[in-house]
Amino acid sequence: MDFDVAIIGGGTAGYTAGVLLGRRGKRVVVIEKENIGGTCVNYGCVPSIFLSELSFLYSRLKEIGDYKGIIISVSLDGSTFFRKRDEIIEYLRSAGEGLIKSSGGEIIRGEAEILGKNELSVNGEKISARNIIIASGSKPNTPSIEGVENAISEDEAVRLDRVPSSMVVIGGGVAGTEIAQIFAKLGSSVTLLSRGKVLKEIEEETRHVLMNGLDFDGVNVVEGVTPKKIKDGKVITDKGEYEGEIIVYATGRMPSIPKGTQKIGIETTRNGIIVNRRLETSIKGIYAIGDVIDKENRVAHLAYMEAIVASLNILGSCEEMDYEGTPQVIYTDPQIGIVGDKRKVEKFVKFPYAANTRAIIRGFREGFSAIGIDKNGTVVYSEIVGDSAEELVNLLALAVRKRLTIRDLAFSIFAHPSLSEVVLNAARDEFDLDVDNYK
Repeated sequence: MDFDVAIIGGGTAGYTAGVLLGRRGKRVVVIEKENIGGTCVNYGCVPSIFLSELSFLYSRLKEIGDYKGIIISVSLDGSTFFRKRDEIIEYLRSAGEGLIKSSGGEIIRGEAEILGKNELSVNGEKISARNIIIASGSKPNTPSIEGVENAISEDEAVRLDRVPSSMVVIGGGVAGTEIAQIFAKLGSSVTLLSRGKVLKEIEEETRHVLMNGLDFDGVNVVEGVTPKKIKDGKVITDKGEYEGEIIVYATGRMPSIPKGTQKIGIETTRNGIIVNRRLETSIKGIYAIGDVIDKENRVAHLAYMEAIVASLNILGSCEEMDYEGTPQVIYTDPQIGIVGDKRKVEKFVKFPYAANTRAIIRGFREGFSAIGIDKNGTVVYSEIVGDSAEELVNLLALAVRKRLTIRDLAFSIFAHPSLSEVVLNAARDEFDLDVDNYK
């Protein structure tokens, strides 16, 4: 079989490239060994955020009577709850497949092996292509802990079909923290084990707000602990034993590099495939995008843009990938949004949710926005912790990417009352123009 472009992997990156190239007249094949949608749809963004959203709603409905005088009786129908998650996943899988096919692309189920610059093998059949895109994604990193086979991965945790009575989560990074809080909200007794501080990369003030949220939901956070062994439903550490009906490890992810990649001379590191700014590998005509490449952040929105850049380059353009201003969202309660380079910050300006009219009306007063500026007043970094941080951080992502100044933000006009004013008023505070915050 002969194609213009063969894409290994039907996740966010591969699916996007397949649709874009197919719509522009290229004969495309997407090779996927599991399900279209990759990690995001099947094991990552979609199931985890569904669980986060519904667990948040469940817990807030139980509390709302204390705030707004509404009497509600709330219970959890677990079978319906998890079935709805699976229905959304299936819908998005089917939609992805449909878009690939409607754009003229083909889908082959199987595991690809790269045989050469223009040749692959799938299910024993050879495929030739003028260009190859490697978009094979990532997989959970399995920690070196004795008895780890008695635990489940982060991917498996978000696809559980019941709420366990108790859970131990190993790993205080993004996935581990999100999973711990989700199941605590749903009624599990949860212990979160972390070698260092939970989410150690964020500012201490942001961590303080998060830790209050975890404590409120009953998550038992144990920091500075090293797991040694998993046995009989217990995690044995250097500081004691922690028991759980389900034990989860969320200790990072590693690239899923296709067979034959190194053999044909494509340069790789332990962290993934090396690419240039055009997303081309060390072999001309072979591109790599998404979680499989050597980069700092493995998030779906980066994969989308990488697919766009690589696709346009295959079509004859000369685009380069610019990672500046890429936001990261941590779907805890409260949410955390991060963007920019903290190393460039000379000064932070901040504004609390507790002084924002919309937050007061909604009843979500925890958190603040912090905008980091350099010596010239340019916005270079931000952390937002609080309600709808997933949306607000995109304002700062645009500011960082377009190198807006704090004055540009301060002299903007935002709707009132709106949560986005926590960004506006943080900027105005730099010029003593904010009147809502008590000082």
